Amino acid sequence: MATKPNSPDDTAPGESADQSGEGTFETDVSETGDDGTTVRQAEVKEDDLSEVKKDQS
Repeated sequence: MATKPNSPDDTAPGESADQSGEGTFETDVSETGDDGTTVRQAEVKEDDLSEVKKDQS
């Protein structure tokens, strides 16, 4: 079967491109504090794994 280049409409679930055009994906982030360790999902940039802040408006 032939494959075609991915277009923005063909991204896999959990993957998206933010407004600057950088690729992002969702991953689990663990945070350790005084009350223990918590795990949450966050969207991060592919190139540097920095978290993408979503607008809360």
